[in-house]
Amino acid sequence: MKTAGLFVRAGRSRWRHDRLLILGYHGLAQYDEHLWKPDLFITAELFESRLRFLRNNGFNILPLDIALSQLRAGTLPERSVCLTFDDGYVDFHRIAHPLLRIYRAPATVYLTTYYCERNLPIPGITAAYMLWMSPQFSGPLQTLPSFGEVNLRSTDQRRRVSTAVGVFINDDRTMSPAVKQELLGALADELGFDLATLHQRRLMHLMSPDEIGCVAREGVDIQLHSHRHWVPEDEILVRREILENRERIEAITGRPAVHFCYPSGVHYPELLGWLRKLDIRSATTCESGLAAATDDPLMLPRFLDHSRVTQTEFEAWANGALRAFPHRSAYTPPPRGSKSQPAATP
Repeated sequence: MKTAGLFVRAGRSRWRHDRLLILGYHGLAQYDEHLWKPDLFITAELFESRLRFLRNNGFNILPLDIALSQLRAGTLPERSVCLTFDDGYVDFHRIAHPLLRIYRAPATVYLTTYYCERNLPIPGITAAYMLWMSPQFSGPLQTLPSFGEVNLRSTDQRRRVSTAVGVFINDDRTMSPAVKQELLGALADELGFDLATLHQRRLMHLMSPDEIGCVAREGVDIQLHSHRHWVPEDEILVRREILENRERIEAITGRPAVHFCYPSGVHYPELLGWLRKLDIRSATTCESGLAAATDDPLMLPRFLDHSRVTQTEFEAWANGALRAFPHRSAYTPPPRGSKSQPAATP
């Protein structure tokens, strides 16, 4: 299709002109994180290749708020694109933002604020990373006895155990954040993992309030992702999550926080009404597609880009020739009632 010129034709079509591609990213690898979780971390080189392609091929990268207003009004410029980043990892400040400045590309960071206020690694994802990086370990896992005897020498077993442990730590809301940090230390000791170096490198850390303020002053849009990276099935708790998130973001940036991204793509019908009561203007999902004016603004699709997306597949989605390319999404949203949310939960 690309060789036949169909990508270019799709990009110039009326169908593509009337739609907005919202690109979704998570982390940019500071070291080797992309080798561990390629559907969450992308290398700086690959991310820059995406920016270079968009710039060299006449795509219009727009601020999210402006793009959504133009989408509703039917006044989008051709081949419109938005860049969004979930969670607010420190690598955005260190790697993504400098590249965005070079390419003069606006971006939105959907920030979860609990761990941005603490210079601590996110427990679940850190535990999963430590297990993945410990292929020498075999034996009973004393720190987490419910997991019993494990053998991390096999790639498949290491991936299975690390994912299960990460989900377990995230889902367990009976443990306080302080206890989870103690658990990380004990797990690191058992695995022989250098947790001090992880702290020093700030792997699995979010941006600090100072770093958020820095990128915000330089034009980055900071928006809502819940305070604790959690969408409970309770209106009172949802309201708490959004208001605490909004209060902290607006205190740092001095600008309104009215756009939302569902943590881990989790949403359910009642949630939309609760968000409207909180004056949320838009909400992005982890479901693949280009946004149209007829879409519910609280159910906007995105294209989640990551290390497993080939350049050809990326170009197909950017141009709107996507229907021939079923997307390997980074997320499969949990079923209703599931608590599993594998990112920044405290």
